[in-house]
Amino acid sequence: MKKIFVHPDCPFLPETFNLLTQFYENPSSDFYMAHKKDFLQYVEEPLRYIFSHVEELLPDFIKKYINIKWEQLGSIVETNGLQSVAYSVAFGYGDINYIEDAHLMLRFDNQDLTFGLYAEFNELDYIRDKYESNYINNPRAINSLKLYKLPNQYHCYLTNRIISQNSYRPEYRQIVVKPQKYIDELLNSIIYLTSEQPPDFKENEIINIQVARSLAAEEVLGYSAKQLIYIIAQTFKKVFPLFFLCSNIVENDSPLPINEYFSVYEKEFNRSYNLEEFSEQTGFQTSDLNRWISTIHRKKQAILQGPPGTGKTFLAQKLAQHLIGGGDGFSDTIQFHPAYTYEDFIQGIRPQSQDGQLTYPIVPGRFLEFCKKAEACEDTCILIIDEINRANLSQVFGELMYLLDDRDRTVKLASGEEFRIPTNVRIIGTMNTADRSIALVDNALRRRFTFIPVYPNYEVLRQYHQREKTGFPVDKLTSILEDVNRAINNKHYELGISFFLTKTLVEDIPDIWEMEIEPYLEEYFFDNLEKMDEFLWENIKNKLGY
Repeated sequence: MKKIFVHPDCPFLPETFNLLTQFYENPSSDFYMAHKKDFLQYVEEPLRYIFSHVEELLPDFIKKYINIKWEQLGSIVETNGLQSVAYSVAFGYGDINYIEDAHLMLRFDNQDLTFGLYAEFNELDYIRDKYESNYINNPRAINSLKLYKLPNQYHCYLTNRIISQNSYRPEYRQIVVKPQKYIDELLNSIIYLTSEQPPDFKENEIINIQVARSLAAEEVLGYSAKQLIYIIAQTFKKVFPLFFLCSNIVENDSPLPINEYFSVYEKEFNRSYNLEEFSEQTGFQTSDLNRWISTIHRKKQAILQGPPGTGKTFLAQKLAQHLIGGGDGFSDTIQFHPAYTYEDFIQGIRPQSQDGQLTYPIVPGRFLEFCKKAEACEDTCILIIDEINRANLSQVFGELMYLLDDRDRTVKLASGEEFRIPTNVRIIGTMNTADRSIALVDNALRRRFTFIPVYPNYEVLRQYHQREKTGFPVDKLTSILEDVNRAINNKHYELGISFFLTKTLVEDIPDIWEMEIEPYLEEYFFDNLEKMDEFLWENIKNKLGY
């Protein structure tokens, strides 16, 4: 048979989904045989091609536990009393007789391409017992499960088979489990849901589970083979801990190798940075952090604004760390300044010497390079723009202003290249409100960003010195800072706390106050210098015990 070529730019075509639609409407062997050549070209070979390359991207640790592979291509199967078409390939463990055990699958559901974990079992107690015997009473193991992040946009379905007291015919219903971010949260949700099932049935069992992601036809057609392969492989890596819980790899009383997998997982994904740790390190309440994170995801770009020394850059870095945690994304930081241009940020002509000749190619700027790298990632990527208001923003952003509103829009750049901002890109800027250049932030740009105010947080100062055991009288310093800020009487110019976040503050405070704080106050009170007299070092040092 002539070998079928699978195009790397478009492995699946509109003909793929037209064929599948017709087959689902007429699930018969006659239809399949009449279109066998087309099925081979548009469905089966591309599916095999994608799956074989997914296998190549899986870590050796996973390959060790998926020693069998099976296919159902064009099979007409009966599911819950209904005829349907099976187009799937899967990895499992053991031998071919374990086909009902857990497996990592890739399949067509009519117009959707679905991939992830699927498992059938006689009773959910099997999984519950494994989870409880290995993890529920083991805090260290539970902490490990809390670090395993689930795929983006996944779904979790359970199939419930029930037989009522007055019937012998089983009924099937699908239970949709609310998506959770981490594996331990999902397991607890499943256990809670199933424990709530009504007992007044002759039989009442959960017989399968699916934790997977589905791409609609238009999404599939928009991806290259390389992109599809990467997305599917990343999903398999994230659901793999559930594979252990649902399979026959180990007995109930044997420890599961999920902890062992974590060392592999850490190499594939960023370390998770949970809200509790985030709150502890920044001093902000988890409710505030949750609100900011939700806002950043909704708006896609945000600016942390506040007076100098309030930790805006530090907070932006921690927000980025949380947002990319557990995923394959990354963060990058650039700093704007008055000389920063469109050519630096988007693209521009850069003279280059090549073979003794001077050439003038159009070279991508930092943002285009960032977006190109982000397109290769499945998860969130963060660009931090420090001191965002110090550049001429309308000039630097150019046509990017149009794209900030909608990640699906594209514009043609000067190079002729079509450009859009990837959907997984988030922008976090920092803005010093004491800087007069904030006047350059026009209303068009303000409308496209959400603004998060960051003011002096004295609790962070207290926690820092308690944690580092510096011995500095931080409560006395806090009282002085509150007096200073009342005198300033302008929230945009308040004195921040970052000046005093140093382990050697006991020795450094005289220099910090005289060489950093006093010049700042002198500039602010330039037309009323008498007002700052009470805050000179000579007048406050006694309050601090110097």
